[in-house]
Amino acid sequence: MAGLHHRCVDDRRLGLAVRARRHRRGWRLVDLAAAAGVGASVCSLLEGGHAGRLSVRTTRLIAAALELHLGWDLGWQRQEIDRLLDADHSALAALWTQKLEEFGWMVRSEVSFNRYGDRGRIDLLAYHPAHRVLLVIEIKTAIVDARALLGGLDVKARLAPYAARDLGWRPRIAVPALIISDGTTARRHIHALAPPFSRYLLRGHAARSWLLQPVGAPSGLLTFTKLPSTDGVDARRAGRRRVRPRTRPSRSDQATDAPPRADPGA
Repeated sequence: MAGLHHRCVDDRRLGLAVRARRHRRGWRLVDLAAAAGVGASVCSLLEGGHAGRLSVRTTRLIAAALELHLGWDLGWQRQEIDRLLDADHSALAALWTQKLEEFGWMVRSEVSFNRYGDRGRIDLLAYHPAHRVLLVIEIKTAIVDARALLGGLDVKARLAPYAARDLGWRPRIAVPALIISDGTTARRHIHALAPPFSRYLLRGHAARSWLLQPVGAPSGLLTFTKLPSTDGVDARRAGRRRVRPRTRPSRSDQATDAPPRADPGA
């Protein structure tokens, strides 16, 4: 009961925050509904403290229309979730470091930059010395905030050449690249947010071909990569194994398996 009460309090506070933000903008419910692409009655439910009756996607759409960031408190599970996400991120980084080095690139991980107040870290910074191309790679295990992701990568691509010169590299161009953990949800998000990701034109086989021979100046690369398995089993397929129904034994099998009948003449 305490947990339920806590959830209701959170839902109520969320509803109050949405209503306050809407009033601050001078919007009616129908204005918020139009901006979020949902019905006015749905917005009314959220403002009334009934977020539990809405899907997470719908709640996010309404909040995003008001530029209201939603955070999820995982409580004591947060450390475990962070550990798993860090492990997945590291696995993708190691996989792509090996792949790029095989393709002739020089690779550095977790490269920091600090220039005129812009500071941060680049997941992978790769340089092709023959073509003097710099690849600025962002690795994501999930798409949470597309706007922040793309804006942050733009900043990194702009400042990466300065970090590259500190490594002794002399790039003539810098190309941003997104490596995303493959999955149905991630692909659906990218498809739904197609316009913001439109500059990342090189994808799939085209991206691989360019990495092998980086000629030209593409506006960006985007590739989905399946997480490497730690036990040789595809985790996504492991849960989909078909269970074949047991067939009834044939007459011959029944005859073979049946215990011998006693001899009436014995």
